[in-house]
Amino acid sequence: MFHRTRRLAEKVLRRMRSGVPTRSLEEWESKHEPLVVAAVERILPHLPEGGLFLDIGANVGAFSRVLRELRPDARGILFEPVAKYAAICRERFADDDHIEVVNIALGDENGQRTIFKAPHNYGANSLVQEIMHDRRPEAFVRPDTVIEEETITLRRVADFLTERGIEHVDVVKSDTEGYDYAVLDGLRPWIERTGCFPVVLAEVLQEDFHPLVEKQRAALEAMFQLGYGRVDVGEELNWLVGDVLLLPPGGTQQSPAGNVPTAE
Repeated sequence: MFHRTRRLAEKVLRRMRSGVPTRSLEEWESKHEPLVVAAVERILPHLPEGGLFLDIGANVGAFSRVLRELRPDARGILFEPVAKYAAICRERFADDDHIEVVNIALGDENGQRTIFKAPHNYGANSLVQEIMHDRRPEAFVRPDTVIEEETITLRRVADFLTERGIEHVDVVKSDTEGYDYAVLDGLRPWIERTGCFPVVLAEVLQEDFHPLVEKQRAALEAMFQLGYGRVDVGEELNWLVGDVLLLPPGGTQQSPAGNVPTAE
């Protein structure tokens, strides 16, 4: 399965930088389905019936759709900053009272920010300008790729959860096109305060590819120091991009409040 999903990831990334318009949302989702299913299968054992998951960078809701089919009693909050994709999510889950869609981005600060979008690809949306305007040969986008901009609302993860009174989360999935380091940094104060350690599936970029690699490296190291099990990032990558599964200390989702273990 790994080799199959790796080959598909390479094809998807080549399509992403090609500038060839995606013909339909249905076609795009169909091409990504094996990758989505593989990601869901990794976190499924850690999401109990009735559990709560956060889908950060929900895009059009493909990940949550598959997850809800397999965990029909789970509850989810989907965060998607691009207005048209948030609207698609709301329409998709309109009859699902277990799902809430929030039209914001989550990261490590609060404010208004610009998100950069490649309109030929539904998934090519990033808060990291250096990625969307990267013109190196191995970049996601070609020199002639059209990049659009949209002003969005950004909230620090810990602030959003605290304001909502959320004290326990079972699973966090983060797929934010290179901004996942900020999601981890924004989540960490909430973990330290609550003592709740959700399982985290976060997208990472190859170290010599990510223009902000030091921030990605530091964010992961901070999670390891918090007590999450270490992972070999290089082994997790499907070509330039992959997901790391961060497991809580002791393999559990929650520690006693106020008791934050340190790395051994």
